[in-house]
Amino acid sequence: MFCREQVAQLRDAYEEIRARGAALAAVGSGTEAMARAFQEEQGLPFPLYVDPSRRAYEAAGLKRGAASTFSPRVLKNALRARRRGFRQTAVQGDPWQQGGVLVILPDDTIALHYVSEVAGDHPEVAAVLAALPAAGAAP
Repeated sequence: MFCREQVAQLRDAYEEIRARGAALAAVGSGTEAMARAFQEEQGLPFPLYVDPSRRAYEAAGLKRGAASTFSPRVLKNALRARRRGFRQTAVQGDPWQQGGVLVILPDDTIALHYVSEVAGDHPEVAAVLAALPAAGAAP
């Protein structure tokens, strides 16, 4: 449910992200077949890569474990996601792996490194956009 919520927000901001000269990609911990189905189901106009080994997650310093999957904050996040129309379906990939968002500029500067503390914790799209150059600005 939380992955769906986050990619829906990014999908809806995709044109603005592209207008700022940026590319967008997502990484999941499931299989290629899971990623293809998820990408089609969500109507994602950006690539969805898979990393079942979770090496990219580890390199990015993203959290994994029961403590970040089950906490009072997760319940609050679940209620928020449900109010927005998102529902939990069968878990795909690593259920203990939390996500995050990285905005990496062309000069390899990391403009945003957001580590999800618990399931359902992700940055507002405004924070992602704020880390990007303004539309029409030179990269």
